Amino acid sequence: MHRQTRAPTTSSRPTAPNFCPPRRMRANSSSCRTMNSGTLGPLGSARTTKSPWLSGSDGWLVRGRIGMSNSSATIEPRRSWSIGWDKLTPVLLLLPIVVLFAFGYLTPLSQLALKSLQSDGGWSLKSYVEIASSSSFFWIVLRTLTLALTVTGICLVIAYPLAYTISRCSQRVATLLLFIVTLPYLTSVLIRTYAWIVLLSPNGPINKALLALGAISEPLQMVFNSIGVYIGMVQVQLPLMVFPLYAALTRVNPNLTRAAQGLGSPPSDAFLRITLPASMPGLVSGCTLVFLSCLGFYITPELLGGPDDYLIAQGISLRVLILGNFSEAAAQSSLLLLAVVVIFLIFRRRIAEELDDRPGSDVIPTSSVVDLRSPVRRPFAERLSSLSHGPILRLHEFLSKIRKPLLYASAGFALLLLVLPFAAVIPLAFSDAPYLTFPPPAYSLRWFSRLFSNTQWLDALSFSLRWAGLSALLSVAVGVPAAFALVRHRFLGRLPIYLLLISPLIVPHVVMAVSLFFALAGSPLIGSPLAFALSYTIIGTPYAVVVMIAGLKRFDRNLERAASSLGAGPITTLRTVTLPLLFPTLASAAIFAFIVGFDDVVFGLFLSGPSATPLPMRMWDNIRLEISPQIAVIAVLFLAVLVLLCLLRLFVGAALEGRRTQV
Repeated sequence: MHRQTRAPTTSSRPTAPNFCPPRRMRANSSSCRTMNSGTLGPLGSARTTKSPWLSGSDGWLVRGRIGMSNSSATIEPRRSWSIGWDKLTPVLLLLPIVVLFAFGYLTPLSQLALKSLQSDGGWSLKSYVEIASSSSFFWIVLRTLTLALTVTGICLVIAYPLAYTISRCSQRVATLLLFIVTLPYLTSVLIRTYAWIVLLSPNGPINKALLALGAISEPLQMVFNSIGVYIGMVQVQLPLMVFPLYAALTRVNPNLTRAAQGLGSPPSDAFLRITLPASMPGLVSGCTLVFLSCLGFYITPELLGGPDDYLIAQGISLRVLILGNFSEAAAQSSLLLLAVVVIFLIFRRRIAEELDDRPGSDVIPTSSVVDLRSPVRRPFAERLSSLSHGPILRLHEFLSKIRKPLLYASAGFALLLLVLPFAAVIPLAFSDAPYLTFPPPAYSLRWFSRLFSNTQWLDALSFSLRWAGLSALLSVAVGVPAAFALVRHRFLGRLPIYLLLISPLIVPHVVMAVSLFFALAGSPLIGSPLAFALSYTIIGTPYAVVVMIAGLKRFDRNLERAASSLGAGPITTLRTVTLPLLFPTLASAAIFAFIVGFDDVVFGLFLSGPSATPLPMRMWDNIRLEISPQIAVIAVLFLAVLVLLCLLRLFVGAALEGRRTQV
């Protein structure tokens, strides 16, 4: 509350208040003395004098002019170099990441599009004409779209009950459940696909369980066909659906549902009228992410599918690595890239919701709830629920009675699907059998000793650790300044730049790998560690940017203002306040960037060389040529390190939170 100042009388002659800053902030001591010794003119007139550096309301120093009239002081900010510096700051923060993406991401993709227009040494549309006249390509595209749509629908049906259950749990239980959902997402896709080969094989535990229950008379063929592809893809893509749904459901005010039930609406009817419409942003985001990811997915369909289950990503790699038909591969890659970019731009507002920093943007508005007075705007589900008589009413009553058992059973099934691969790989790592069999007849550490005595595996592990770690540091180094620019500054082109930086999350890795292969072909970089460092940094930077943006939006800037008001400069505030409090977020960004590079297989298929063979390529060859428990050993080691890192991150975060609370 500001103290009111009594206006002086004509007999009084007020002196100018002392605006001189502390000694360490004085830029011109003579000007301070002049201002402090000066007097005000007669009432109704004002004498203006230049001021030294003044402390603004946010604790930052501001250059301005002071006008004093009627014993009141007003600060008139003067346009100076500080305004230009504010405009230049986001440019400098974004410069490293823009340069990286321009040369390592946009340039190869542009060259890929140009290569698709070349044939026989000249410009031609021959490759596109061949694609348009190919019936096999049509069926491959149709099969890819069918897979993407089906997997998206199944993931939505399975993920929604789980996300809803987590959003209604206590904070401690929700944290545990989110950790269970996150752990498979951070685990190698190769490891999870390997586990499904074991689980779905004719002698696997699923077939044995079905035989024991009498559900089948002979083992089912569920691997190396479409069944295995769909099961594996759903498990791999499920976390991508859970995360946005959970984020949307946590913003739904539960009091709205309680109010509807208090007015006599059955719980199922209240869900259709309130919860489902309010969660549509998360539903659309999740479906978009899963669908786009499925369009160019390579690893799981390649390992679990059969010869009749080829998708467009496999067709592209086949033309590059085996057939050598580079022009047609470039044309197919360009078409896939175009389809992904178009869908990405259509739903850009949903995908870029992290940049919405308006007050209350994290709360679902009541306008999202279905308007019962507008029949034209009501969706089909709400129209159906409004028929509150007869069979519909009885259906609502029945669903309301079984909603909790059905909800918990659905959420339990989703969790089981997520953790089931780990139940297979962990026992296999300690198997004593000389070949792959489940369950193991005996247990020992023979496969651990074999791994640590194999120099090829150790060299590949060392290569992946070194270059994935370096790429993670580079991703954080360029991603953190970019996140600060996007969150702390407003400038023209903010949304397009954000979409560009997160686009590697959406663009199929096979397209980026083929573009880098064409761009680096004939140069010493192909087959070298630097090629992997570049590719790992490109695919790891979006994770660092997204994680840091989320952390900065939750950061309390009053702590920075408090430090600045006590005399700390911007650099000191950043070093002593901002970065220490953001350390858990920085650690999460580094972990995500490291894992996405350490887990990559697709870039290894196109960029590997005799002196540059990452661990996933060794695992890939082992799974394709010789399925052994060796992969399970790597999975156990990977899981152990991952759990330790997550626990360390939680411990450090809790310690910093406790320290901030004490302060």
